[in-house]
Parts: sequence; structure tokens; C-alpha cells
Amino acid sequence: MAVPFVKLSPLVRVIQTVNDNLQQQAFSVFDNLIANAENNDYTVSDYAFLNPKRTLAKNQVARSIDMSQLSTSGAFPSGWEMKPFNGGMRFTNGDTLLARITPCLENGKTAFIDFLDDGEVAFGSTEYIVLAPKNDTPPEMLYCLARYPAFVDYAVKNMNGSSGRQRVSAETVGQYRLPLFDKHSLVLFKEVVSPMFLKMRYNSLENMRLAELRDALLPKLMSGEIDVSAVQL
Repeated sequence: MAVPFVKLSPLVRVIQTVNDNLQQQAFSVFDNLIANAENNDYTVSDYAFLNPKRTLAKNQVARSIDMSQLSTSGAFPSGWEMKPFNGGMRFTNGDTLLARITPCLENGKTAFIDFLDDGEVAFGSTEYIVLAPKNDTPPEMLYCLARYPAFVDYAVKNMNGSSGRQRVSAETVGQYRLPLFDKHSLVLFKEVVSPMFLKMRYNSLENMRLAELRDALLPKLMSGEIDVSAVQL
């Protein structure tokens, strides 16, 4: 049996590069949104619910996303597990997860949730701050904000607690000052960036599938069960 196994890892890297480029484009659109606004009369809490109530019954089996599965640079987690719910932050599609504890906050542990089933509620670490869009706020804007350097710097500088266990509170995050964006600007922002995030989601799911295939084939390759001698590079 000959398979193009050796091509899987390069393909995963190519897809990740495409996602990185799409994300940078979205960040540029967000930068322009900030730059073209004329005041700082609003705060994050005017645009987002901080740690909104989501319902999961105790011991209900649900999708769990651990801190270790959050990316330090991208929007999509590396994976998830189905577990009984025993506590933790709950979230659904359209939410942004922001790590609130050192060193995860400084390292950029963040995620945009857009891959759950309709109406599904997932859960994860108690060390997440969940940002959910209010009113006309595009959900993608909150993810771009969570990776905006000035916002991250503000969050890091406003952490409290003992050395090594410092945290920023949701209340403090909600006080970060933002311009008053007019509705037209938010509509244009969403029209531009939403297709980028949809493409990133599709690419990320494809990369997960390819990585799972690669990991399943590797033991068979190493044992000689799979013959790649006929593969032309």
C-alpha cells in the first residue's frame, strides 16, 4: 500500500500559513476601524458581555477545551474532548476566550468559538474570560480586540495577585477604553472579516483532519505496514 504520507505535513503547514495571512488581514481591518474612530468614549463592556451566563447541567457530557488546547497565535484550538461538566467557564458560538492568568495571558492564549453545533454550549478552564458580543457588535471584532497589542498590554499591566499566580479580572477587561463605532462601520467590518473567519474555520477543521490522518498512519509507516517506496516526491 503506497500513500502520499510525506505530503501531509507540508500541506498542514501551507494551510496554516494561509490562515495566518487571513488573520493578519482581519487585524489590519480592525486597526483601520480603531484609527478611523474619533473618540474613546466607550469601553469593552459597552460592546461585550463579560462571562455571560451559559447553561450546562452538572455531569452533562459536553465539549471541553482546555487551556493547553488554546493557540498562542491563532483563533482555532488544537482540539477538544467530550467530558462530564464539573465546573469551568461556559461558552458558545460567537464567544471569544481570553486567558486571564499568567503566563497564559502574556503568551497569547486566546480562541474564537465558531465551530460548535447550533445551540451547543461547551466549557473549559476557570481561568478564561469569555467575551460575548452585545447588540450589533460583530463577534469577530472581540477576537481581534483580544489580540490587539494595546489591549493585551493593558490586561497584563492590570493583573493582580501573588507572583506566578497573577490574574486580570473580567471587570478590569471591561473597563478598557474603546471608540464609539458607528453602526455603518461595524456593518462594513463584519462584511469584510466574516468571510475570512469562515475560511479560517474551514481550513482549521481540514488541518485537524489531516493531522489525525498523519498521526494514524505514522505507526503503520514505522512498522513497515505501509509501503511508501513507490511514492514519487
